[in-house]
Amino acid sequence: MANKRSRQGLSIAGLIIVVILVLYNMVSGGHGNGNTTPTLAPAKTQVSTQSSVPTQGSSQVPSSSSDWLKVYFTNPNPPDQVGQGIDNIVVAEVAKAQKSIDVTSFDLNLPSFVDAIIAAQQRGVQVRVVYDGKNGSQKLDAAQSPSGQDFDAVSAMKNAGIQLVDDGRSNGLMHDKIILVDDKILFMGSWNMSYNDTFRNNNNLLEITDPTLIANYQAKFDELFLNKQFGTHAQVGAQTAQLSLDGDQVLNYFSPVDRVMDKLVGLVNGAQSSIKFMAFTYTDQNLSQAMIDRFQAGVDVEGVIENRGASQGALVPLACAKVPVKVDGNKYTMHHKVIIIDDRIVVTGSFNLTKSADTANDDNVIVIYDPAVARQYLDEFNRVYGISKDPDPTDLKCN
Repeated sequence: MANKRSRQGLSIAGLIIVVILVLYNMVSGGHGNGNTTPTLAPAKTQVSTQSSVPTQGSSQVPSSSSDWLKVYFTNPNPPDQVGQGIDNIVVAEVAKAQKSIDVTSFDLNLPSFVDAIIAAQQRGVQVRVVYDGKNGSQKLDAAQSPSGQDFDAVSAMKNAGIQLVDDGRSNGLMHDKIILVDDKILFMGSWNMSYNDTFRNNNNLLEITDPTLIANYQAKFDELFLNKQFGTHAQVGAQTAQLSLDGDQVLNYFSPVDRVMDKLVGLVNGAQSSIKFMAFTYTDQNLSQAMIDRFQAGVDVEGVIENRGASQGALVPLACAKVPVKVDGNKYTMHHKVIIIDDRIVVTGSFNLTKSADTANDDNVIVIYDPAVARQYLDEFNRVYGISKDPDPTDLKCN
């Protein structure tokens, strides 16, 4: 009888414990201290991403935003999805401009963008444009033009009274891709305001609202537009080269003044676990040797280089050192200039990995120390790497 009462007491006690655990679990939202996997705290910087999934053409609406940064990627698979490109993001901000729009672009023939800045000019916004005299003057073929006729962006802007400056190509290339709207928004990255860069080429675009970075880019634009000092004559580097945003370190450089390649080699030399890169043009020997050295030290190094002319640059020494480097699978152009280090540092901008970008051209770079940003670029890297190809063995002449 005593044993029976003892068993009943144990049963009742067990039931009480179960009830207490259930009630606790309900109150705490299911996150107790047992074996349940805890919910991770959100990253400090949340990055808006233009999806590179090819289900909606070249762009999709961003999913989230941070205080100072949004990131977008083009989606050239399938190509030529006019009306669905990342130009929609830029045109929407241009349409809101009240005071000023400043633009630099190496290639410049995108009707949606040109029409938007002409409309801004006509409603009283000050619009100023710096363009490359050769690439920026190329007409868009009638087959791609909404009007069904060749589109001449420079003539259209001149006729609208927009202030234009041609770089002249006398001291290196004016290779920056910058849009400044009302001193409040900066667009920068690898994206030119061109048809191909919007609908056919792999590119990334950053939308930035931090006043310090905007001031850096405004100072550079003023040098190009007002002083007409280009390339090797440039004197303006980043006014504030290092800053902290949302607790994350951010670096900003302008070539040729800021000796950008030295900075990139230093970043690569500091890699501890991984280096991923996507490069339109990659010829700098110091940078490629730094990557080879890190690879031989056990760091995971992988990369994709644009197929055109790849065999003339870093592809050969990297591949001969057994670094897993591939050529891109885009039938048009893989136009990124990106390095991702240790899954937490992103290097991007207009800066190709070449000596001329470092010593002669007007280019810009931003370095962001943030795993949340790096994840977005790693997703893009994995997509680009996934459709890339092994280099042609006949192009590899190893010593």
